[in-house]
Amino acid sequence: GNFNIAGHGTASLVSAVWNVPGDKATEVEASGNSIRPQLKSRGYFTESCSKGDVVQHDRYSALNLLGRRLSYTVDVSGAGCGCNVALYLVAMRHNSMQSGCSDYYCDAASVCGVACAEIDIQEANRHAWHSTLHGSHDPPGLSAGYGGGPRDWSED
Repeated sequence: GNFNIAGHGTASLVSAVWNVPGDKATEVEASGNSIRPQLKSRGYFTESCSKGDVVQHDRYSALNLLGRRLSYTVDVSGAGCGCNVALYLVAMRHNSMQSGCSDYYCDAASVCGVACAEIDIQEANRHAWHSTLHGSHDPPGLSAGYGGGPRDWSED
């Protein structure tokens, strides 16, 4: 579906086909101005798309947040131990190498085979919340938050 992003304009939401190479992703549900990811789903904002389109890297949205703020509402009450509800920024628009997930996804851990810088705005469940900055090829990154550890989504 299409969304109006204040300060950016209209963007389309595209569900990833693959969660990781060889593991099919589930669809991200979109309704009105709400996005509801499912277990093993990933969604991307693009400048435009149609169902079934192969999105080229230069059509992914690149949000200019310099001097601006990003606000959103999230409900993590149903995400217990072991779940990670994540919102992150990666440079798909600037990545011209197609990944092992058949799109242009990249991140610091090279999950789909391509590395790039990553900003984890939210990695959370009902017991923990962390934000992490990653350089390219920097899986641990620099993290801050509360509850559990950056990779331990337990209640402790």
